[in-house]
Amino acid sequence: MPMDAWSNEQLSPLYERELFRSRDADETHARVSRELKPHRSVWGRGDVDAIFCRAELNALSLCILRYGCDVDIEPDALGNFVLVQMPLRGHADVHTGGHTLQIHPGQGAVISAHKPVRLHWHADCEQLILKIELSRLQEVARHAFALRGTDAVGEIDFAMPFCLDDAAGTQWCRMVAGLASLLPSGGLATYDPRWMAHCEDNLMLYLLCHRPNSALQRHAAVRRGSEEAGLRQLRQAEEFMRERLDTLLSLEDVAQAAGVTRRSLALLFKRYRDLSPGEVLRNMRLDAAHAQLARHDGASVTEVALNCGFSHLSRFAACYRERFGQLPRDTSRDPVRLPDARH
Repeated sequence: MPMDAWSNEQLSPLYERELFRSRDADETHARVSRELKPHRSVWGRGDVDAIFCRAELNALSLCILRYGCDVDIEPDALGNFVLVQMPLRGHADVHTGGHTLQIHPGQGAVISAHKPVRLHWHADCEQLILKIELSRLQEVARHAFALRGTDAVGEIDFAMPFCLDDAAGTQWCRMVAGLASLLPSGGLATYDPRWMAHCEDNLMLYLLCHRPNSALQRHAAVRRGSEEAGLRQLRQAEEFMRERLDTLLSLEDVAQAAGVTRRSLALLFKRYRDLSPGEVLRNMRLDAAHAQLARHDGASVTEVALNCGFSHLSRFAACYRERFGQLPRDTSRDPVRLPDARH
């Protein structure tokens, strides 16, 4: 990601919220533990030159953190929050889930709440960090993906790395920078907190929808299951109708055979056939009548119509002509020209 993606103007409200600077390792460890999470630190080469800035919103915190030297950080599992780490400069190593990832400008990481993690910050590393309250992220996922009951959200694992310089990542960076630029200057509230909460939720929703994660995968699995169930119910309904073309059927009869409500049955046919159940049944009967008449086996038009569930001959003839472009008697007496059905 180009450095100018995070402009000084956009991030200056965050830099104004400096909580501490320190050149002491023990002080830095204590302050970061207090502000983020208790952890173990092992200090390496270089001199400590730490800075920590933070802006707390509703369910999000925006932070800028620099150590100024090599440091190993072991917070175990984060617990009740997710961290999105986005280097502004330098690089760091993330060890989690049995994998090691190096992050740098252009490539970040979304660290899940429940997996143990170890971090190695190199001396040149300064990061923009987004701390997301897990319970609110789960609530946004639950609402967006309609997950409930056995499909509840649960833990949310994100795929890594988090590419920041492709189209989706660039848009994410713009949104984060835009949120930072909205921070009120001098601590005075400028925007309605309800709208700011909406901005936070929108940022979380973008992350959930555009970054591969377990909640998104669960949603896709539920949709696949719903799709398969819907097609199965549709096939049951159509088979039930096909076997009873000469029977007077109600919508309730067909819905019961498919194991759905009348409303659900209508929605299934609208979604997959773009027709009502009655229209599909009528077309099935017309196709069966056309096939019988085309066999020229001596059956009269009246007999064929009654066998296929049509009791009103004039209505049968009108529907037949609309579907096949000719009257039933034309099909019955013409063994050569058999028009194709218009589906």
